[in-house]
Amino acid sequence: MPDLRWADGPVHCTDLVDGTGKVFGYVGSVAGGMRGYVVQSGSEWPPRPPAYADHPSMDAARAWVEAEVAARAFRPVRIIRDAGDPR
Repeated sequence: MPDLRWADGPVHCTDLVDGTGKVFGYVGSVAGGMRGYVVQSGSEWPPRPPAYADHPSMDAARAWVEAEVAARAFRPVRIIRDAGDPR
């Protein structure tokens, strides 16, 4: 079971990463709120294109990214929550 956590990313984004730093999704700001992105995994079969969706808040965008990553995973994922999660 891969453990994923939120980490500071480049250019005002927060990234959902595993222990090696591989990015599975990220959240960044847009004019109307926040946008959540899910990156394509090389292990997905059949391959799915990257996806994104706009949300009114960071928490909503993060929840969407976490749900999309979990739905695409071939093994269950666990989101590790820390008191120092980037906002």
